Amino acid sequence: MRNILFTMAAIAPLALADTYITYDDGSQYTLGEEESVYVSDRPLFDRRSPLNGDVNFVKQRPFADRDYEEPVVFTPSGQIGSHEWCLDFEPWANGLTFDQISWNYACDTNGNNVYGCGDAQFEESEGADVCAP
Repeated sequence: MRNILFTMAAIAPLALADTYITYDDGSQYTLGEEESVYVSDRPLFDRRSPLNGDVNFVKQRPFADRDYEEPVVFTPSGQIGSHEWCLDFEPWANGLTFDQISWNYACDTNGNNVYGCGDAQFEESEGADVCAP
């Protein structure tokens, strides 16, 4: 008897779990209590009955609501700390990350939050000719 109660207690939270629809772009929609979902690769139709007694079928549009959007993550190209990486990096785009700390240390040597003239690595690169002598 105790095993049956334990099994039912373990299964009960699973029955109350939310249902999510996840999309290829990383977004998702959480179904409400009275909502249901039907997935099809063919057109779906909704039946409409006007007051005159006719029956009409109207093609449904794909469901477009979302309640969660995947955050956009900026990822620079190149080797971390290289001149190309420093040029491509967008400071503070993702908050304080290990990449941001690496950029602060390797790229922004003068501490002005801009990679360019005055930074040691930039001054040694091919693009240094834009800096005033």
